[in-house]
Amino acid sequence: MEQQLWRWRDEGRSIGSLLAIARRMRGLSQTELATMLAVSNANISRIEHGADLRVSTFIEIARALKIEPVLIPKEHLTAVRALLDSISDTRKKDEPLQRPRFD
Repeated sequence: MEQQLWRWRDEGRSIGSLLAIARRMRGLSQTELATMLAVSNANISRIEHGADLRVSTFIEIARALKIEPVLIPKEHLTAVRALLDSISDTRKKDEPLQRPRFD
Protein backbone atom coordinates (compact mmCIF):
# COMPACT_ATOMS: atom_id res chain seq x y z
CA MET A 1 0.00 0.00 0.00
CA GLU A 2 1.24 3.48 -0.84
CA GLN A 3 2.32 5.56 2.16
CA GLN A 4 -0.08 8.42 2.84
CA LEU A 5 1.09 11.76 4.21
CA TRP A 6 -1.39 11.75 7.11
CA ARG A 7 0.09 8.45 8.29
CA TRP A 8 3.35 10.18 9.21
CA ARG A 9 2.54 10.53 12.90
CA ASP A 10 5.91 11.63 14.25
CA GLU A 11 4.88 14.81 16.07
CA GLY A 12 8.47 16.10 15.93
CA ARG A 13 8.48 16.51 12.16
CA SER A 14 8.69 20.03 10.82
CA ILE A 15 6.33 21.34 8.17
CA GLY A 16 9.31 21.48 5.83
CA SER A 17 10.09 17.79 6.32
CA LEU A 18 6.43 16.90 5.64
CA LEU A 19 6.56 18.96 2.44
CA ALA A 20 9.74 17.07 1.47
CA ILE A 21 7.94 13.74 2.03
CA ALA A 22 5.00 14.95 -0.08
CA ARG A 23 7.38 16.10 -2.82
CA ARG A 24 9.13 12.73 -2.92
CA MET A 25 5.75 10.91 -2.92
CA ARG A 26 4.88 12.91 -6.07
CA GLY A 27 8.19 11.87 -7.65
CA LEU A 28 9.45 15.45 -7.89
CA SER A 29 12.96 16.70 -7.31
CA GLN A 30 13.60 19.95 -5.44
CA THR A 31 14.60 21.49 -8.77
CA GLU A 32 11.34 20.45 -10.45
CA LEU A 33 9.27 21.85 -7.57
CA ALA A 34 11.29 25.07 -7.58
CA THR A 35 10.68 25.44 -11.32
CA MET A 36 6.92 24.90 -10.85
CA LEU A 37 6.87 27.65 -8.22
CA ALA A 38 9.34 30.00 -9.95
CA VAL A 39 11.64 30.06 -6.91
CA SER A 40 15.22 28.98 -6.39
CA ASN A 41 16.20 25.41 -5.62
CA ALA A 42 18.05 26.76 -2.56
CA ASN A 43 14.79 28.26 -1.26
CA ILE A 44 13.02 24.86 -1.46
CA SER A 45 15.97 23.22 0.29
CA ARG A 46 15.91 25.78 3.13
CA ILE A 47 12.18 25.28 3.63
CA GLU A 48 12.51 21.49 3.67
CA HIS A 49 15.28 21.79 6.26
CA GLY A 50 13.15 23.82 8.65
CA ALA A 51 13.49 27.46 7.61
CA ASP A 52 10.57 29.65 8.59
CA LEU A 53 8.06 30.22 5.85
CA ARG A 54 4.99 32.36 5.41
CA VAL A 55 1.58 30.72 5.45
CA SER A 56 1.01 31.88 1.87
CA THR A 57 4.25 30.17 0.78
CA PHE A 58 3.28 26.99 2.62
CA ILE A 59 -0.12 26.93 0.90
CA GLU A 60 1.43 27.58 -2.51
CA ILE A 61 3.92 24.71 -2.09
CA ALA A 62 1.28 22.36 -0.69
CA ARG A 63 -1.10 23.02 -3.57
CA ALA A 64 1.70 22.50 -6.11
CA LEU A 65 2.17 19.09 -4.46
CA LYS A 66 -1.59 18.45 -4.78
CA ILE A 67 -2.27 18.52 -1.05
CA GLU A 68 -4.66 20.87 0.69
CA PRO A 69 -3.73 22.20 4.13
CA VAL A 70 -6.64 21.88 6.56
CA LEU A 71 -6.94 22.98 10.18
CA ILE A 72 -8.42 20.23 12.35
CA PRO A 73 -9.32 20.66 16.01
CA LYS A 74 -6.90 18.49 18.00
CA GLU A 75 -9.72 16.60 19.72
CA HIS A 76 -10.92 15.39 16.28
CA LEU A 77 -7.51 14.49 14.84
CA THR A 78 -7.70 10.76 15.66
CA ALA A 79 -11.15 10.47 14.09
CA VAL A 80 -10.09 12.37 10.95
CA ARG A 81 -7.01 10.17 10.52
CA ALA A 82 -9.14 7.03 10.97
CA LEU A 83 -11.60 8.31 8.36
CA LEU A 84 -8.81 9.06 5.90
CA ASP A 85 -7.31 5.61 6.51
CA SER A 86 -10.67 3.91 5.92
CA ILE A 87 -11.24 5.83 2.68
CA SER A 88 -7.73 5.01 1.47
CA ASP A 89 -8.00 1.32 2.39
CA THR A 90 -11.34 0.78 0.64
CA ARG A 91 -10.46 2.50 -2.64
CA LYS A 92 -8.67 0.64 -5.38
CA LYS A 93 -5.36 2.12 -6.40
CA ASP A 94 -5.79 5.13 -8.71
CA GLU A 95 -9.58 4.97 -8.34
CA PRO A 96 -11.00 8.49 -8.03
CA LEU A 97 -12.67 9.42 -4.77
CA GLN A 98 -16.44 9.57 -5.20
CA ARG A 99 -18.21 12.43 -3.46
CA PRO A 100 -21.26 11.35 -1.46
CA ARG A 101 -24.64 12.29 -2.89
CA PHE A 102 -27.27 13.80 -0.68
CA ASP A 103 -30.75 13.44 -2.11
